[in-house]
This record gives sequence, C-alpha cells and structure tokens, in this order.
Amino acid sequence: VVSTQSTGINRNAYIYTAFKGAAFCTSCKKVFALLLSNVVRVGVINCVGAFILFMGKFLVVMVTGMIGYFMMQKDTELYYWAIPVLIASIFAFAVAHTFFSVYEIGIDAIFICFAEDETINDGTPGREYYMSKNLMEWVDNSGEALKNLKRKKKQQKAQAKAAKSGDAGGSNQGMYPDLNDMEMGSK
Repeated sequence: VVSTQSTGINRNAYIYTAFKGAAFCTSCKKVFALLLSNVVRVGVINCVGAFILFMGKFLVVMVTGMIGYFMMQKDTELYYWAIPVLIASIFAFAVAHTFFSVYEIGIDAIFICFAEDETINDGTPGREYYMSKNLMEWVDNSGEALKNLKRKKKQQKAQAKAAKSGDAGGSNQGMYPDLNDMEMGSK
C-alpha cells in the first residue's frame, strides 16, 4: 500500500515539477497538499478514470481476440487456434496498457493543473480561471453527484435503522402509502 501511494505521489510530483519548475521535494509537498485538499475530487476522478481506462483496455483485448478468432477459423490447416489467439490478446493488453498509461498521466496532469488553478485564482477580474468552463462544470457536477450519493446512503441507513428498531408507524411513511388512510374509489 505504501509503495503504491508513494508511486502516485512521485508521479504527481514529477507532473508538478514539469509545469512549475520547482524542486522535486517542494513539488511533492505541494502536490500532497493539493491532493489532500481535493480528496473527494481525486476519488471521483480516479474512479471514473480507472473505469474508462479499464473499459478501453478490455475493448482492445476483446476486439483483438475476436479478430484473431475469426482469422484462425478461416485457416483449415490450423487445428488448435486458442493459444495463438490468447498470445495475441496478451500482447494486445500489454500494448493497450502502455498507451492508456499515457492517457492516465494526462488525466492526472489536467487534474493537478485544475487544482492549482483553483487554488491560485478565484474567477474575479484579474484572477480569472485558466481552465475551460466545461472542465469546471464537469468537476462541479461530479462533486454534486457524490454529495447526492452520500445523502441517499444516509437516508437509506436511517430508514434501515428505523425499520430494524421496530418503528412500524414512522418507518414506512415515505416508502409505502397507508391503505387504511386511502379512500376507496367505490364509495
């Protein structure tokens, strides 16, 4: 766990050093503070980014495997096609991982620049943001979505706790209508 965290901080410190020109240790300290002050955003962007990159790698491997399978099926002299297709898929994963790692570093670099821009500038005249409005809106919407998810989980826990404690009168008010209070349509 420690080596994974230090690798991430090192990579981010290199990114910060590249765009600020500061010393490595100073960059490491500054990036750690930036990431710590934006923990929720880091989590959201890392989760979304990791999912998208995984799907890209998965898609590359699946397409390579399918193309290999169809190519091998046409060859009548080949009796066992699974090993060549598996080897091609492994190489496809290695190449996809290498290329998508570049995109991952790009995502990290954009986020660090975003966090630094938000720290330095406040959007007032003379201190305008350098980030695009689309990036700002996307990050803000991601934060709102995460807040709504947390709020919804708290509500579900409260409802589950109320139902578990045996509060039959108040626990189902919001979920199910009370049939005794409803008027019958036949009257």
